[in-house]
Amino acid sequence: MNHEHLLQKADAIAAMIGHSEVAQRFWQARRKMEHNRRAQELFERLKLVTNHQLGLAQVYPPDHPKVQELQAQIERLEEQLYGIPVAMQYKTAQAELNDLMQGVVHLLLSRLGQRLPVELGPRIGCGHGPDGQGCSCGENGA
Repeated sequence: MNHEHLLQKADAIAAMIGHSEVAQRFWQARRKMEHNRRAQELFERLKLVTNHQLGLAQVYPPDHPKVQELQAQIERLEEQLYGIPVAMQYKTAQAELNDLMQGVVHLLLSRLGQRLPVELGPRIGCGHGPDGQGCSCGENGA
């Protein structure tokens, strides 16, 4: 099988996902969200605060006041979103679409792993790397 044929197969899978019921529900929910400015604002704020919290969580422990304050902001934003039915429909549809795509990728990697050496997750080193994670010595930290 040549390279072009594989790309055609990938295009066919992408088209199948794009035309699936899950994708249709996502686009329908997204169109509804486009008409609800408050829900859009809350989602944008939630994304910003979540990204900020994830960044701080890389530097500070989970019980650090800055991390805790951002977590509290996230919870308040989520509570507000729970009160908007359109927002919850969008969130559910987005999660279903993500699950579908991740499932397809996982299946592809799993099947490919039967034929080629494929790593399904992040590499874990011996713990002697620059941040206590991976390194190049080849030892596994298990």
